[in-house]
Amino acid sequence: MSQTELVVQDGERALSLPEAHLRGMAAVAELDLRADCTAVLDGDPAVWTATLWRGDDPVPSGLGLGKGGSAAAQVGAIFEALEHHLSGLQGLPNSATTLRAAHEISRDVTLRQDVALGLLGELPDGPMGCLPFRAVSSGAEVDVPLFLSVPDYLDEGADALRESLGDHYDYTGVSRYSCNNGWAAGTDPVEAAVHALNETIERDALSLLLIDQFLGRWRSPLVLIAPRTLPDDLAALVSAAETILGQRLYLIDMTTDLGVPSILAYLPAPDGEPARVRGCGASLSRHYAIARAVSELVQVHLASSLGTVHSAFAAMSPVRHDWTTPYPALQACYRSDFSTRLADATLVPYRDTEAPDTTAGHFDALVDALTRRGLTPLQRDHYVTDNLAVVNVFVPGLERFMLVTDGQVVVPGARGLAVKNNGSGYR
Repeated sequence: MSQTELVVQDGERALSLPEAHLRGMAAVAELDLRADCTAVLDGDPAVWTATLWRGDDPVPSGLGLGKGGSAAAQVGAIFEALEHHLSGLQGLPNSATTLRAAHEISRDVTLRQDVALGLLGELPDGPMGCLPFRAVSSGAEVDVPLFLSVPDYLDEGADALRESLGDHYDYTGVSRYSCNNGWAAGTDPVEAAVHALNETIERDALSLLLIDQFLGRWRSPLVLIAPRTLPDDLAALVSAAETILGQRLYLIDMTTDLGVPSILAYLPAPDGEPARVRGCGASLSRHYAIARAVSELVQVHLASSLGTVHSAFAAMSPVRHDWTTPYPALQACYRSDFSTRLADATLVPYRDTEAPDTTAGHFDALVDALTRRGLTPLQRDHYVTDNLAVVNVFVPGLERFMLVTDGQVVVPGARGLAVKNNGSGYR
């Protein structure tokens, strides 16, 4: 087993990779599907695709990409394909859907911490389709609008569904905040929730980094991890990635006040182009956060460069419109050009972090990190069997400003505004 595959374990998986592979394939079978897995890059790092089929037809959104070592990439692709398929419109449990008034949602003391839901109070009122989430700490049930984490719910193809639910809300004012944030699949709900929490923390960290560097009154120096201080396996992974990429990458430490190591693997873009080829990772293990970020950078690079010749990559790399052009500050965030900031960056040595050796330990530590900052993690166990769990985690107050890198005109929430007005101050 490769060094990257060993890194992947780090307490964030409940089962070994061979066992997880068996569970994933069993989950595919219990849905009466089959999975075709293909290696696009089989090495260390590796990138695999998985496509779900029912008979001779691919199923809606049933496409996944996996990264890491070869075995980890295969498992990751299968579980991501299942996550994408089950988190779309076809996986919505209509019986659990409720309606809540937009203004009622905007007044909820927990929900209004989210920038998009806070905006609802300034927009016309009306019924919105919601699904029940559970507050992790108290167990209280909270209805969360569907549009936040199911982008397909806003498509024309969902018109009939919204009509059947009685949802006639005009989402024009908040649709740009919709994204598939906080979805994850695993062999059980705790494992899936760990991955989902790490994703929300990672995207919050990227959001705050962008705000600090391109919107803030006082820009902080970038924090770069010195390559020569990396342990041998991570140094080898970075070297292999740079060979594939054909240029040097930079490890930006974007860890926030939450204290969960968060890394941006940054690749300078050609002049005038946005830096869309990037990799991010967050984990209580800094070692794994770096491995995840570097592996994702390779994955995104391949998706970007091979999209015209590989249908899987073309489907996962849609062309987006840039709406930020009229707003120079947002345009700078969209471009994410950190290259001019590298010269005065603070160079720090790699330091390992202690991480729990079980998924339950990771889950508890991540929830504790959030609640200590006054944040309330909400969880929905969307699909659970003996082989598979697909969950959606929502943490009101964590930033979703990173959507600006998709060309969306979005504004920071309270956490982002604090960084914008007062500097980062969290390192």
